[in-house]
Amino acid sequence: MSVAETQYLALLRAALWGTPVDIEGAIDWKTVMQMAFYHGNNVLLSDVAAHLTDDQKPSPKMMAKMQDYMRGNLMLQMRQKRILFSAVKLLREHDIEPVVLKGFGLAGLYPNPCLRQSGDIDLFVGLDSFHEACALLRTIPNCYYWCEEVDSGRHYNIEFGDVIMEIHRVSADVVDASEHHVYAAIEHEGLKEYPQRIVVDGFELSVPSCEFMVFFTFYHAWHHFTTTGVGWRQLSDVAMALHAYSGQLDLEKLREWFITMHLMQPWQTFGFLLVDCLGLPQTELPFFDASCRRRARIVYKRVMKEGNFRRERGFRINRPKKRLWQKLHAFICTFIDFFHLVGVFPKYAFHDLKTSLQLGFRKNFQKK
Repeated sequence: MSVAETQYLALLRAALWGTPVDIEGAIDWKTVMQMAFYHGNNVLLSDVAAHLTDDQKPSPKMMAKMQDYMRGNLMLQMRQKRILFSAVKLLREHDIEPVVLKGFGLAGLYPNPCLRQSGDIDLFVGLDSFHEACALLRTIPNCYYWCEEVDSGRHYNIEFGDVIMEIHRVSADVVDASEHHVYAAIEHEGLKEYPQRIVVDGFELSVPSCEFMVFFTFYHAWHHFTTTGVGWRQLSDVAMALHAYSGQLDLEKLREWFITMHLMQPWQTFGFLLVDCLGLPQTELPFFDASCRRRARIVYKRVMKEGNFRRERGFRINRPKKRLWQKLHAFICTFIDFFHLVGVFPKYAFHDLKTSLQLGFRKNFQKK
């Protein structure tokens, strides 16, 4: 672990837990903030920087940029809330109760919700209400400059300027047919039967159950690790969910979900990093396994190198337009993913390769 990596993780831990920064001497802010951008948590680190002593603070010029990051994120969140509340109100008027995936549900688990980096608005409405919900949401007035709807398979994108809303018929792509019914049952319980209600700025929203929040947040991070690259932002989400729901989780239910979805080994491996790098108390990590240390160190290097969506660059993102070349592109991406995984999680690498071959590389062709 380099000096800059040590400093970056120390600053991130301070931001997540509201603790003093454990760094001696000057901070390499240029390298640290580059890492923060790669991993999608530059707003969190910017807030920490503002509370340091003068000898450890970044230069006034860099500090001004950091304050711009925080203001920009806050303004984006305000625009997102305005559109989100309008969308939920409209859907409820037609007896559709959407569930907010990630986003503001996770932000509320952070010490300061305004400091979690904002992305898209993800609304789960389910299969039965999907088409009606999409039609209703297209009637929302154009709040900003333009509105574009894009049909993208499992979810429908509606864009309002810089605010993107994804309407989900299913919460995640499950490529392996043998796992479809298992995930569908988990999804139904976590999103349909036992969702939570939270209040954001006086407006009530439905979010996943505690167990599904933890499970889905990790499942989403794992999917990105196996495809486009995962950053500490997504792993921080998992840590915050575990910390917020400590003592409330049905651990036997979580154990069953991880085992039936064949995710226990990845969970324990990444869980080691949550404890070792992010400072999550070991007692708050279900199924902790110290024997994952060696594998976790390899995963750590991959995470630091790739960051948030950093593998979604170069060859992978330059998808050809012609169908035949798309297949060839997907074929190559399949083996890129295979070699990425096989040295760390060989069982999962061979399983994914087999599934992709059986589907004629449709898995890679549909990756977003």
